[in-house]
Amino acid sequence: MNGARALSNMYKYLFLLNIFCVWAAGSAAAQPYPNKPIRFIVPVPAGGGADFVARAYASRLGEALGQQVVVDNRGGAAGIIAMEATAKAAPDGYTLIQTNISTISINPYMYSKLPYDAEKGFAPVSITTLNPLVLVVHPAVAAKSVPELVTLARAKPGTVTYGSLGSGSIQHLAGFMFGKAAGVNLIHVPYKGAAPVTVDLLAGQVQTAFSGIGTVVAHVRTGKLRGLATTGPKRIDTYADLPTMKESGGPDIQMLLWNGVLAPAGTPAPIVKKLSDEINRIVKTSDLAQAMAAQGTSPVSNTPEEFAAFIRAEQAKFKKIGRAHV
Repeated sequence: MNGARALSNMYKYLFLLNIFCVWAAGSAAAQPYPNKPIRFIVPVPAGGGADFVARAYASRLGEALGQQVVVDNRGGAAGIIAMEATAKAAPDGYTLIQTNISTISINPYMYSKLPYDAEKGFAPVSITTLNPLVLVVHPAVAAKSVPELVTLARAKPGTVTYGSLGSGSIQHLAGFMFGKAAGVNLIHVPYKGAAPVTVDLLAGQVQTAFSGIGTVVAHVRTGKLRGLATTGPKRIDTYADLPTMKESGGPDIQMLLWNGVLAPAGTPAPIVKKLSDEINRIVKTSDLAQAMAAQGTSPVSNTPEEFAAFIRAEQAKFKKIGRAHV
């Protein structure tokens, strides 16, 4: 009799516990998003231009959402480590990544196997920056123009080095395509991010690089580095005295470096839209524009649908280049 009563009491306890769990889950789900801090993964080490962009958006997005947006730098392996971590995260809006052209558009065609699906593994939120690369050299390099750099590389084949954010990165591809178009052999030196590239560039350990403007603009303005040309179709408004590659008389290499925000695939559409709407609103503030201008760039944004279409177009472009080019 006592055993039957104990069993009955256990069933009642489990029943009540189940009701409580369902209520708690429903109550949590009913709370407006976000109700806890958001992790913002950045696929480069701290200190570079991309890291600056991520932190500029993260702080303002956190203020807009009323929750802290915590930057989580995971550099190395051409962004593969960071992208994998994001793809495997819960699709609940609490893990985001600052993607870029390399991680989502180039890697699929530079590596035979990736631990993430670049086409189906993510939910695009919004683009955040769009700028050309800048070809810079250390002041000790005897080249004040692109043609002079080509002449130097031809005169001393296999001696001119260029740094990049790793094999398959847009900086790597830009250097490779430049060398191929100019008929010169530049020595590729891969790094784990823009910051270490810049450190060695400033020290003269590597002679040149195709860098994001936000990473090098301050050093160019102070004369610590020399800017030769940009890889865009037109000059940059914030750096109007720097010619394009075509204007400089060098190979017409056109490559745009961009950043954007992705969430894991399966993230609820209302959450993706809320994040995109807030980014669009933040972009229109003078505060962010001024912060970006100091880095020689400007903020941009678009809708999730527009960003998805943009990514598909970029992937199609780099698919033509393919792994054979690197």
